[in-house]
Amino acid sequence: MVKNIDIPAALGLPPLPSSSPDTIAALLWAREVLQKHLTTTYAVQDPNGIEELKSVKIGGVDQWLHIRGRNRNNPVLLFLHGGPGGEIIGFADAIQRPWEDYFTVVHWDQRQTGKSYYPADDENAPLTVQQFIEDTEELIQYLRGHLNKDKLFVLGSSWGTALGMHMVKRHRDWIHAYIGVGQVVNSVNNERALYERLLGHAREQNESELISKLERITALLDADYPEREKSYIENVGFVRSELDRLAGETLMHHLRIEDAAKMFSLDKAISPHLTLSDISHSIVGDEPALSRPPYSFARDFLDVDLPKDLGSSFEVPIFFFTGAHDWQTPVSLSDAWFETITAPHKELIHFEESGHAVVNEEPGKFLVALVNKVLPFAQSN
Repeated sequence: MVKNIDIPAALGLPPLPSSSPDTIAALLWAREVLQKHLTTTYAVQDPNGIEELKSVKIGGVDQWLHIRGRNRNNPVLLFLHGGPGGEIIGFADAIQRPWEDYFTVVHWDQRQTGKSYYPADDENAPLTVQQFIEDTEELIQYLRGHLNKDKLFVLGSSWGTALGMHMVKRHRDWIHAYIGVGQVVNSVNNERALYERLLGHAREQNESELISKLERITALLDADYPEREKSYIENVGFVRSELDRLAGETLMHHLRIEDAAKMFSLDKAISPHLTLSDISHSIVGDEPALSRPPYSFARDFLDVDLPKDLGSSFEVPIFFFTGAHDWQTPVSLSDAWFETITAPHKELIHFEESGHAVVNEEPGKFLVALVNKVLPFAQSN
């Protein structure tokens, strides 16, 4: 005879909703079960470890940090997320756990993003690239004091690489080394290279309708404000989706964008670091600043030109970790800029099975490179 066991009670979990048609209640129960599992499984147990989920006043507004590591004495690694508007808290847990043996990892949701969301006020306080740069400076100053470290590692991902390179240029005394993942170079040239790549694939595969559309929209990259910005926002997703469909050369090489989006959405839904309010902001909150008319932030973003703004000479060791199939931030542009860069040490590592999301597609190789190539600079400067 099989004993009737109340499994949720035996596991110390809330009871399963008795009304099976109540789908929302069942999903919330499942979410709570998974959150408890993740919290227990990945708890920092080490006596000298650290885990903090907290808001800090940066640039006059509350912005959220998630700080984790198994030893407070390890070097600090600040992860600057992409987007703009691509929050990171709640997305990177599974992949970053091995990093925590070697680094104290800091994730930061930038203003109006993720846990740091607040309603937009574009009339009185429009977002600017300069504001994000100043926020990054203020955050690093805070971390140096809070974690008692003179220097830290800065890892920029996509849009975060623009912020990271500004830190490298401005504050060499704060940074052991810089790692650019999906390195931004010039925003408009980025789109030109991406369109040309897609156009080449479309011609090879006789996609006549796509060819006609691309030829129409490419010319708008040379238009004046706000036509350029409006065209960019209207087509940015379409172009990447088509390049993904034809060649797997955008977000991931081996996983389509729509499947990756589902994966990230699930990570977000079950993360113990995110409240239902945090999740709802991405559904019912304001559109990201990049997408909002009159497109003043999009103009700011499209004007990013790092070689022009920063030059190519730096006093911090520089690594580019680049997906060989990354045309989200075209590998051709980042490779070409890398060749011109002078630094105390520089190294370019191609991840041959990756698109833009190198961290997700080759996590083992990424960690090996991070530990063997980058970590030694904590001791050498």
